[in-house]
Amino acid sequence: MKQFLISCLDSRIELDGTLYGRYLFGPFPRGKGVTIATALRRSLLAEVAGLAVTAVEVVGVPYEYAIIPGTHESVLDLILNLKKLVFTSAQRSCNRKFGYLGYITARGPATITGHDLRLPPGIQCVNPDQVLATVATGGNLNLKLRVSCGKNYLVQPGRSMRSLRVPRILVDPLTGLALRKPVNTIQRNVFPIDAVFMPVLRVNYALQSDENVLDYSLETKSRDMTERIIFEIWTDGTLTPREGLDQAVNELIRSFSLFRINGRRTHFMHRRNQSLAGARLAKIRGIQKKKTTDSCLKSIYNLNPFILLDIGILPLNPNQLTHLKAKNIHRLGNFLTLSYTEILNLPEMTEGRLFTLLCHLRAYGLQLHTPPQGA
Repeated sequence: MKQFLISCLDSRIELDGTLYGRYLFGPFPRGKGVTIATALRRSLLAEVAGLAVTAVEVVGVPYEYAIIPGTHESVLDLILNLKKLVFTSAQRSCNRKFGYLGYITARGPATITGHDLRLPPGIQCVNPDQVLATVATGGNLNLKLRVSCGKNYLVQPGRSMRSLRVPRILVDPLTGLALRKPVNTIQRNVFPIDAVFMPVLRVNYALQSDENVLDYSLETKSRDMTERIIFEIWTDGTLTPREGLDQAVNELIRSFSLFRINGRRTHFMHRRNQSLAGARLAKIRGIQKKKTTDSCLKSIYNLNPFILLDIGILPLNPNQLTHLKAKNIHRLGNFLTLSYTEILNLPEMTEGRLFTLLCHLRAYGLQLHTPPQGA
């Protein structure tokens, strides 16, 4: 296999402020490139986090089709303009549950743009020249909007949000300590906004073969032929195409790492397995001496739902799985009838493999009733 390389073929800034990058990476065995490219493209479009306006509060407006007093726009026009705003944050991770709050207070005559938006530290508007509204002479415009972090897109269920709750805390300017408990001020006329969080606007890819297929005979093995992937990425300016590529790759690695069953942590284990101890295990051990048929296993299913799991969930090699099936051991609950010695006498079973098997059974809340010899 040739050395794997990642190179940038082209990068530029478009007239509308979007960032473009074209990358070439490979080589991959023939046929594997389309698998990697498809997964990476979907991860770029759906798994890269971004910021967007998810709600706006307008004072003195009963519904979204009404004209805002003192302006030329309706609430619907304002919402469409707010959806065009692009935000970036110094923190790439979405670790704020309720998002950020921004404010606009203006007196006419004036043209309200992204420059008039007051945002908390760490949040910046990428396109501040975006026009939001036009305030007439003598008019006032007071807005409060919520900027949230998320992935993909958000479809609001309707006017379920009745208010934006803003905690007001009196703080000592010298010590920085709160003087009294926060009080939530409830205001009305809050309009939810369908948000698009995707900072990656568009992704294209193409496969390029390293060899000419016509020059190879039919006897040539496919693994000897390689191909490369050409990726074209457009972003909204909040991050570079290379940053989006790195985040998408990390999300793919994090997703596929859940399927590793031989690592330090077995992610196939259910989170509830730690609670299956104490009284439940005592009740299960009382039934272990009986013959654990399928009907018997179903009768104790409420005590431990993992009893009916197939043994294919365990990290067994093909020989071990075959021998266990031959011994009529098909579910985890069937191990309850066996002792340590009986399991150790199975073909392809060693003390090390027995220890691993017992650890996995214990993680599911199962424990053999017969102690090992010499214990």
